[in-house]
Amino acid sequence: MPRMIIVVVTLFVCCHFELGYFPLSASAADAPPVNAPRASSAMKQKAEQDLAMLRKNPEDFRTLITGVQIFLGRFGYGIGPFTGKLDEATKQALTAYQTKTGLSVTGDINFETLQRLTEDDQVLNRIVPYLPPFQARNEEWEKWIDVKGSWMLKEGNTDDVLHTSRITCMQEFQRCIDSTATLMNGSAPQLQVHTHVYDVKEWDDNKIVSLPYDGEACAISILRISKNPLVVTRFVSLQSSPGPCAKVKPEDRQYVLDDGPTIYQALKVQKSQSIQQILQVAP
Repeated sequence: MPRMIIVVVTLFVCCHFELGYFPLSASAADAPPVNAPRASSAMKQKAEQDLAMLRKNPEDFRTLITGVQIFLGRFGYGIGPFTGKLDEATKQALTAYQTKTGLSVTGDINFETLQRLTEDDQVLNRIVPYLPPFQARNEEWEKWIDVKGSWMLKEGNTDDVLHTSRITCMQEFQRCIDSTATLMNGSAPQLQVHTHVYDVKEWDDNKIVSLPYDGEACAISILRISKNPLVVTRFVSLQSSPGPCAKVKPEDRQYVLDDGPTIYQALKVQKSQSIQQILQVAP
């Protein structure tokens, strides 16, 4: 029952998100990451109107309040038992939570508070998998190369979407095959596997460069492998176009195939720091 209540609260919030795009996905219909763009002012206004209507339905509002109490209790705000009533203890807990998180302090629920509660709960539930180490076989560079590792944004990684790839390039066929496992953290973490085939534009003694690949939703990417030192880079250009990609913000991103255990340790520290910011610890 508690889990069902949490789902109700999460669905209410998610139904009012403006869907965003995250890189290296295979379909524009894939779910957004946890830290998807916050709702626009118009969508926020609509959410507040829906919340006002929900207050008029005692049973539904009680379910929503129970979910809020479960979140606050989990975060260490001393709520329990979960009554489903917006009583004085719950108002005090909401005030303390809103103060700590920098929200407007009302002691009441609003969409902004529900959204933040849901995001913080997802941070606590976030999975940090152990990622495979970087491995490479390039002894016969003039014929073929095989590399394994996990992608990391050059300007910093996020644990909302993790990508681990194995890339095999064959000089005879002038192609690189990229098999990628993608873990998307959210209310229900998803693991997806995709295969991309890059045609090779250049292959010399020092580097391999692919032609632009447009088989990913809302993006064009180029693969580059340098021999000495061995560095695998993926350049991704996000594209906005009519249809599912209309809301995509055009931008360029650069990913480097890195060592999984190194990324894992960094993400563990990041999650630990995030949890410390969320939990309310008694003095």
